[in-house]
Amino acid sequence: MVSIKILACWRILLSFLLAFLTHSSPQVACFSKYSAAAASTVSVRHQAAAADSEAKALLKWKDSLEKPSQDLLSTWRGTSPCKWEGIKCDESKSVSSLNLAYYGLKGTLHTFNFSSFPNLLSLNIYNNSFYETIPPQIGNMSKVNVLNFSSNSFRGSIPQEMWTLRSLHSLDLSNCQLSGAIPNSIANLSNLLFLDLSLNIFSGHIPPETGKLNKLKYLGIGHSNLSGSIPQEIGMLTNLRLIDLSRNSLFGTIPETIGNMSKLNILILANNSLSGLIPLSIWNMTNLSWLYLYGNELFGSIPSSIENLANLELLAFDVNHLSGPIPSTIGNLTKLAGLYMGFNNFSGSIPATIGNLINLNILRLQGNNLSGSIPTTIGNLRSLSTLELNTNKLNGSIPMVMNNLTNLYELLLSENDFSGRLPPQVCVGATELSFDLSLY
Repeated sequence: MVSIKILACWRILLSFLLAFLTHSSPQVACFSKYSAAAASTVSVRHQAAAADSEAKALLKWKDSLEKPSQDLLSTWRGTSPCKWEGIKCDESKSVSSLNLAYYGLKGTLHTFNFSSFPNLLSLNIYNNSFYETIPPQIGNMSKVNVLNFSSNSFRGSIPQEMWTLRSLHSLDLSNCQLSGAIPNSIANLSNLLFLDLSLNIFSGHIPPETGKLNKLKYLGIGHSNLSGSIPQEIGMLTNLRLIDLSRNSLFGTIPETIGNMSKLNILILANNSLSGLIPLSIWNMTNLSWLYLYGNELFGSIPSSIENLANLELLAFDVNHLSGPIPSTIGNLTKLAGLYMGFNNFSGSIPATIGNLINLNILRLQGNNLSGSIPTTIGNLRSLSTLELNTNKLNGSIPMVMNNLTNLYELLLSENDFSGRLPPQVCVGATELSFDLSLY
């Protein structure tokens, strides 16, 4: 009996509930529509307020620039920055990109309110005349992916807050006259693909923590006044395609770990004070197209395994203390356009296989101890524009096949022991000639 009464009660309650929902559904639908409309209105108002805030921040910064620069931003007026030159917005009408490269602007970033742009993904002020320091408030741009401040006149050190921008994929601070040390906290930027700090006046060394930026594809710290050795940890950058550490004061040996960068296309370590042997691991870097080691204090010989670098287009060993013969296997590097081996201590003859390098434009072997005659295969190098064999111990006659080198504009043969006469057609196309007077 009790269960029947309970069941009856549930039926009555269910009927009441169904009736309520049936009669109240128009009101519920109306309330839902009202709520959506209200939310939409709030969203629009919020977007408008955000756009107005961003516009005011940009106009305030514009007003701080020098007068001629303000005139260059003539479209910057009103409250709709999405329509202004150099600015892109996202779907919410919030500024997402600010590109002012090549505008010729002059001023500072001190009145730029970084906090006013919560959705800014890219800030590019490349090749302007901004000066003074980079403000620490730059750390407020938590979403930014791309920063390009290159080719400006900033001074002082990079603010520590820069190294907290973990969303960065690309950071270019090259040619900015920045000073101070590169801190260990550079490791925080673990999402970086591109990093260029070249052409600055830093102090100190390359931090070993740079090796933790294992997504990097481009690393440029050339001409930046750095000293110390190349850290072993550099070999951890296994995704690198280009590394440029040239024109610093780096010393010590090139670490063997550099060979771990198997994807590397361009390796530039020129104009430092690096010493010791060229590491064996370099001869296995088969993806290299440029290898620039010139202007160091490297010694030792070039192994026959140089032939592994079959993708090389530019090879520069000049101005070192390298010795021994030029290996005949160099003739397997048939993509070479430039071969620079001058001002070393190479000895022996010029290998006949040099004639296989039919894409060569520039061949510089001057200032060595090379002996013997010029191989007749040199006549195969019909693309040569520059041939420098001066200041060696070469002898014999100049081969007639050099008449084939009709694209020459620079031919240096002086300070050798040549005899006989210069082939009659070798001067065709040449604008500068230097040769030993014994030819006459």
